[in-house]
Amino acid sequence: MKSLIHIVLLTFISGCLLGQTPTPGSGSNQRILIRYATAHIGNGEVLDNAYLEVQNGEFSRVANGNTSRINESDYDMIIDAEGKHIFPGFVVMDSRLGLTEIDQVNATHDFNETGDLLPNVRSLPAFNAESKIIATVRTNGVLMGQIAPKGGTISGSSSLVHFDGWNWQDATVRADEGVYMNWPQRYRQTGWWAEPGPVKTNKKYQASLLAVHAYFEEAKAYQALTSKHPENLRFEALADIIAGTARLYIRANWARDILDAVQFVRKYELKKVTIVGGAEAHLVTTELRENNISVVIDRVHKLPIHPDAPIDEPYWLAGKLVSEGVLVAFATNGDMEAMLSRNLPFQAGTAVHYGLPYEEAIRCLTQTPAKLVGVEERYGTLEPGKSATFFISEGDPLDMITNRVTQAFIAGKEIDLTNHQTELYHKFSEKHGQKTQ
Repeated sequence: MKSLIHIVLLTFISGCLLGQTPTPGSGSNQRILIRYATAHIGNGEVLDNAYLEVQNGEFSRVANGNTSRINESDYDMIIDAEGKHIFPGFVVMDSRLGLTEIDQVNATHDFNETGDLLPNVRSLPAFNAESKIIATVRTNGVLMGQIAPKGGTISGSSSLVHFDGWNWQDATVRADEGVYMNWPQRYRQTGWWAEPGPVKTNKKYQASLLAVHAYFEEAKAYQALTSKHPENLRFEALADIIAGTARLYIRANWARDILDAVQFVRKYELKKVTIVGGAEAHLVTTELRENNISVVIDRVHKLPIHPDAPIDEPYWLAGKLVSEGVLVAFATNGDMEAMLSRNLPFQAGTAVHYGLPYEEAIRCLTQTPAKLVGVEERYGTLEPGKSATFFISEGDPLDMITNRVTQAFIAGKEIDLTNHQTELYHKFSEKHGQKTQ
């Protein structure tokens, strides 16, 4: 029996060692110079032959190399990046990274609480900074994520994290920056993704809508009380939403549902609102723009929401919204959403092919997400005084054929870009005598 126990323990320990995630980076106090690269600032601008200085975890200078003079002895590290490109770290929105590990194993899911109206539920403490999936996502330049819960009508609060933490406290960039809400659906799609069925009307839509309004009426009345005893945590969690200092994210796809959500926003005078999904948002761009409502596109690589819609509708949606003056960011919601976060840049690349200007796509992955979650003063662009969270790529990071991220930094610390998949690639390449990059 003792021998059997020892074997089981050794097997478990060996499995844990093989499954270890890369150790978080170190050396944020180093003074680093990256030179000769093409810098994509993240605000639509491009700087050729750029010189970027990093000190104390932030950019101290971003300048044109043709007019810059340096003393090489001033730096702890100099990276010659001629022919390469530098980008701010990409941000995936509305993500379950770190909240789920294996889709088919329910015990690894921690993103859906029992209940319906739960704005006080926090996704952040459930975030697993050592998820093996995160290492695969960083390899493609996705260095930050907005971690959000699902389920119910009001799912709970979302938080922004970076992907190089020892734990959720260490990874936190901005905690509880918004609340996620699932708007009642007027229509229900039947069938499945490969064979969509007819669209049916939800007979309970109006009742569900009235329940949402009644809840917000109570929450708003609660905020007006001078004495709040006993304290109602579910109403307290909406205080910043009602006050206009936090963002409400509303998951909605149908145009009529989005219009109802716009009326809801105007009724309760909500200042910061984003539609998530927005499959038919291109039909209501005027209402979105006039009410300063942004859109997070839940997935580019998918079928249209309506069986009669053009097959390429999800591909050109981002370009259409941006051309109409609507702020856009990207997510990877749906089946296998955590693992597919690594394909976030390629989904933006598809949007580029279908009309979204290239530098606008970079903005949708960097500056716009930072603005939505309220950290644009520190993240989202390559500018002096901002966090040195960026990556260097030999090819186009939005193109899965030429993409090759060679180095990445989070808050000035270089991170390990290896993961379980790259280890297997090198292992079997070596076995068969193939050269690896």
